[in-house]
Amino acid sequence: MTAIAPEGIRADLARWRLGPVGLARARSGRAQVRRAGNRDGHTLLLHLQRRGRLTMLHGDAAISGSMGDILIADDSRPYAIDISDGNECLILQVPAALMGDGIGIGALHGRLLPGQDPHVAFLNHMLLGLWDQRAMLGEVDEGVGELLVDATRLVCRRERGPAAASGGETPVAYALRHLADPDLGTASLCAATGLTPRAIQKAFLRETGRTPTAFVTERRLDRAAELLLAEPGRSVTDIAFALGFNDAAFFTRCFRRYFGKTPREWRCGGS
Repeated sequence: MTAIAPEGIRADLARWRLGPVGLARARSGRAQVRRAGNRDGHTLLLHLQRRGRLTMLHGDAAISGSMGDILIADDSRPYAIDISDGNECLILQVPAALMGDGIGIGALHGRLLPGQDPHVAFLNHMLLGLWDQRAMLGEVDEGVGELLVDATRLVCRRERGPAAASGGETPVAYALRHLADPDLGTASLCAATGLTPRAIQKAFLRETGRTPTAFVTERRLDRAAELLLAEPGRSVTDIAFALGFNDAAFFTRCFRRYFGKTPREWRCGGS
């Protein structure tokens, strides 16, 4: 696992073992975490959002969750997670071998379990209650962990993922592959996917919680922040143009509004 974060970021990770499963709480400022596929094991990671937003990137796909939602990752496969500022999530670690037959483990990677689903809300309450009372509970019986495995099976049997656009690619995935295109927008997404503008808007809201314009702008700015730190010899203008901005001054205004610093200030001192 590698983390891309500005200098001085505040973050902490606390862990708790509950029989066969693990439970962790992660708190962080804006950052990106990248994980290579784990060859030594096979574990499902369920990220429950308490504050902020997570966006999971795997291949050309992206899925985003906010408070109450759960994002599922399979640690045997590579992926990255973009973390919003002021973020807090609980991470339930369940060995894939305990999930049993009929779940379809391979289809769970990169799935969103919406918080409004009553079964997902039930699992949320279990996890939040356990974590918030962990000091009082102390060493609980391993059966509690087994109960969490059962609850995970329940919600995963009911999992639902974003519908793919024509050709098998979602509008969000297409946008991520074409961030450098300055003409990227609803019109070009409609032409590429064959969907109506309304369908494009709904797809982005379902997968990311953002409009197409807001999502594309935020992803460009997130990548710009990474490049500013990773490539200190590259000019701000070059980075802006490489990410689809056609006006350096406009890029700087957007960057300052999003991060609270200009690109040059970010490069010198991070966030």
